[in-house]
Amino acid sequence: MKKGIVVRAFSKSSDFLGDSSFLSSLEDYREVFAKAADQGFEGVQIYTEISEGFLCLETPESTLKEIANIARDRGIQIPSLEIAPLQYSFTSDDPEERERGKKVVAKALYMARLLGTKGVLVIPGYVGLPWEKGGGNPVDYEQAYLRTSDALKHLAPVAEETEVSIYLENIWNLFLLSPLEMRGLIDEVGSDRVGVLLDTGNVIQYGFPEQWIRILGHRIQEVHLKDFRRSVGTVDGFVPLLAGDVNWPKVMDALREIQFEGYLIPEVFPYDSYGDTMLAHVSATVDRLL
Repeated sequence: MKKGIVVRAFSKSSDFLGDSSFLSSLEDYREVFAKAADQGFEGVQIYTEISEGFLCLETPESTLKEIANIARDRGIQIPSLEIAPLQYSFTSDDPEERERGKKVVAKALYMARLLGTKGVLVIPGYVGLPWEKGGGNPVDYEQAYLRTSDALKHLAPVAEETEVSIYLENIWNLFLLSPLEMRGLIDEVGSDRVGVLLDTGNVIQYGFPEQWIRILGHRIQEVHLKDFRRSVGTVDGFVPLLAGDVNWPKVMDALREIQFEGYLIPEVFPYDSYGDTMLAHVSATVDRLL
């Protein structure tokens, strides 16, 4: 297994989802990759906005290739590309928004190829958003499933052409709440280029990540390491690795059992004070897990 980190961990924001606006030049990427290498990380999962920012779906090819070169020069891999979450959707009741979602992911796949990246993290949309009153604007669960299946079948040939995989992530979207359901969806699509990015912390509210790992098996292409306390029950329940309810020995045993050899990527963000200390703490934690 390999040791990675999300690029947003290098921001100066301690917000739950971090921040990507600090990346406004090639020099900023050079600094991030240097820090990652100094802390012993092998890879950095980078993040793209959709239409604005230094790195977005409209970024010139020359810039993408230069980012890849900077990472390579520091001995850092870019294992995957995250698209700004919940800013596109396969599940929306609006057919135009669903078509836009497919176009966003297709663009990201071509973008990832230029970056030398193996996968694109995809969040399909939602049935509901638990942090919003009334769940936001709920979508019929069955329709969300059928629409997601349709979108993935549409995008699988693009993933195969670009040789970049789609990594479907489990998040708090009131959708794909069972590993059996996630497994069924992936198998229904039927492409080796469509798999899973498993987030350990996101599972805890309604399950056990070690069970998801065994059920999903080889379909897991990448893992987000997060920890969570069930007793809190809100986003405030996400805590530093080893401080929550994830049973880390069981998780690591399950990953070894399925012979997982991909990236473990902590999705963590700076502390309120001396934020960059977090990088050293997380690096040491992943070393201990490995």
